[in-house]
Amino acid sequence: MIEDMDVARLMRAEVESAEKPSAVNIERAMIAGRRQRWYARGAGAALAVVAVAVGAVTVPGLVAPDRSSPPSLEMVGALAPLEPYTGEVTSPDASRIPAALETIDPTVQYVRFGWLPSGLASLQYGAGLTQSGPGVFLIGHAGDPQNWAGVSVHLYPKGVTPPAPQVIGIDQRAPTVSTAPAPDVRGAAATFTLYDVDGTDRLSLRWQYAPDGWAAVDVSPWSAGQDAREIALHVAQKLRFSTTERVRMPAQAMGLPQRLRPIYTTVGGPLTPDGWRWYAGVTYSAEPPTADHRAPGAKTLDVSFSPYVEMTDKIRAELQGKELFRTPNTTIDGHQASFLTAQDPDWFERLEVFDVRGMAVEIDARRGTLDEQGTKGLFQRLDLAGAKPDWRPSLMAD
Repeated sequence: MIEDMDVARLMRAEVESAEKPSAVNIERAMIAGRRQRWYARGAGAALAVVAVAVGAVTVPGLVAPDRSSPPSLEMVGALAPLEPYTGEVTSPDASRIPAALETIDPTVQYVRFGWLPSGLASLQYGAGLTQSGPGVFLIGHAGDPQNWAGVSVHLYPKGVTPPAPQVIGIDQRAPTVSTAPAPDVRGAAATFTLYDVDGTDRLSLRWQYAPDGWAAVDVSPWSAGQDAREIALHVAQKLRFSTTERVRMPAQAMGLPQRLRPIYTTVGGPLTPDGWRWYAGVTYSAEPPTADHRAPGAKTLDVSFSPYVEMTDKIRAELQGKELFRTPNTTIDGHQASFLTAQDPDWFERLEVFDVRGMAVEIDARRGTLDEQGTKGLFQRLDLAGAKPDWRPSLMAD
């Protein structure tokens, strides 16, 4: 799954480049990018956005190269019925979640990878209100923006059964190719299900992490000859669970109004030592729990952090005139910044502050979320003591 930073920013740039600037159009573009960032449940949804938004753009280290046609996966036995699994099963990690999650706390790091196969590029974690409802996901992806391939983990709250994968671009679930019993996972009965997702196979390994609480590890192979069953089992057995660890963030929002509560957290970053892309964001809501937090005009606040990139003529040329950041129009605490507001009835403020200890900080606020000091006041209350441009999320077990 491509980092949310790339999805949101490049998508906003594409939308706005086709429209005349106005308060309404700016807000619509902001909402579109932000909704993808908040509610992309898995890799497919975000990658579909990137394919549309980026087009032929190629930026080394920012987005994957453009391709004249989507690559095909040369897999052995793709879409063939599942055979009985006779391979080895590694011993499970001892960590566990003792009871099915009745609520999802967006500040908790419920799961980390304990093992991953080679060939993956980036990781992403999300917890809270996802596109299909409350849940937790952890994804390792191979970095191809046109054909998602990789490993994903989902934890579902009490009583929720894992659905079939969604077909990219349409409101339809992927058809089932076959199902088969799987070896026990962490002491619980498990099942393999093979899906046909746009002509390629997606294997799902499912078991109950606690009574009436389902977990799933999905694998879409990214190189020829991979045994998705073996990968899924090894990943599942070595997951590290917790209900007390907190999501690691590069900075903290301080002094928020009491009416705000976090509803979604996402962090992502590279697996390769020389990779620099990362993203971290928290969405807060002033709406009651029963409200639709995704509706236009909902009282939400977004606070996000990402590496700041100095825009050079070379990068601008490769972006074909698009910008990763907005043009500065003010300063705050000595930093260049972009500050935008919109008119009633859908009032909002957006503040982007550049090169703050090597980071870019973005705050999107809707009416009724902040005090009279607004986004600028919130920025001045951020705890940036641990901020650094080479920050990384903690998504692999030590």
